[in-house]
Amino acid sequence: MLINTWKRNDLLEQTVAHYATCEGVDAIRVVWSEPVPPSADLQRKLEDKVEIGSRKKYQQVDLRFDVHVQDNLNNRFKPLDGLRTDAVFSIDDDVLVPCPTLEFAFSVWTSAPDSMVGFVPRMHWVESTVKTFLCSSLFMMCC
Repeated sequence: MLINTWKRNDLLEQTVAHYATCEGVDAIRVVWSEPVPPSADLQRKLEDKVEIGSRKKYQQVDLRFDVHVQDNLNNRFKPLDGLRTDAVFSIDDDVLVPCPTLEFAFSVWTSAPDSMVGFVPRMHWVESTVKTFLCSSLFMMCC
């Protein structure tokens, strides 16, 4: 998991806690592009969440921060050192994909590992009968 974040530690904590429980997640890498490095307190909180999530699935998840000096949305595309797997799922800190959906996406990818598999996480529309906005996560496969 590659999680891009920006000044939303509460969302980052929720996201890390969620993905740490998903089967097959080997590591969580946080793309940190803030001018100040992550605090020791935040790192400790995230490590605790990973530890709890890892216990639930009996597989230790590796947590790392990729700290970048410059704030740039393209930091998420920079090469990653120390990967132990071929698959990388990149997502923002405010998007939670259900674990079974993530596992399904991985199974699709394993059937065609030279392809990209992903999601369109932000689709909004107005529900006219109740006059509210709705949003959905749609599955998409690119070949």
